[in-house]
This record gives sequence, C-alpha cells and structure tokens, in this order.
Amino acid sequence: MVVKWLDNVGGAVSDLLRAHAFYIGVLGMEGAPPRAGEEGFAARLGDVSLYIFAATGGGTPRRSERYVANPIGIDHLAFEVEDFEAAQRELESRGVRFLQPPQGPTGGFRYRRFQDPDGNTVYIIQRGANSD
Repeated sequence: MVVKWLDNVGGAVSDLLRAHAFYIGVLGMEGAPPRAGEEGFAARLGDVSLYIFAATGGGTPRRSERYVANPIGIDHLAFEVEDFEAAQRELESRGVRFLQPPQGPTGGFRYRRFQDPDGNTVYIIQRGANSD
C-alpha cells in the first residue's frame, strides 16, 4: 500500500476561536486553542486530526442533504457515537441545532445531520446490530 494511515483532514473556517469552541467545546474533540499569529489548530479524535485553519477566500459551503448533487470537495464529517439518543440530547444541550429528524431504524444504521458554525455538514452516526 502506498499510504500508511489517515493523519488529518483540513477544514477551512472563517473564525478560528469560534471553530475551536465548536469542535473542542461542543463536539468534545481534543486540541489546544490557536496562539496569537497561528493560522490554525489541530482538533484530535483518536489517531486522526482535523486541521482547522482560517481561510481568506470567503463564501459559504452550499451543501444539501442530497450529497451526490453537492460541489466537488470534502463533503462532510461523520462521527460515530456509542449511544445515539444520548449523543443527540448532549449535543442539543450544547446548542447544536439538527437539520433533520433522526434517519434510519432503531437497531440499524442511524444518522442525524447538523452544521458547524461555518455551515460545513457534520453527522452523528450509530452503526446498529442490523447494519453492515
């Protein structure tokens, strides 16, 4: 194999401190806040990092639930959770506004969509006993 492992995925944001508050404070990833003059920070989860950096290009992602119609580029982040119902409640208590009701059957593959402060699509998912 040419590659060894996935080290990081980069994400462009408009406000580093706001993004840090979301990915670290709301989602519970690990990472120190950016220091003065730094262009980004790493938000870690296990062996993979999101490298979040301040972008100057502007614009807002135009993503839809029908992902195959979305523009080229990284489309979304999906985080697996152990307890789907508890994760939904916890995220809502931290200010997350879901964009749809839970999708998928209880006991099977379930997911629910929301956005980060810059409009990037994020999912929580749970792979149930009845899913591949």
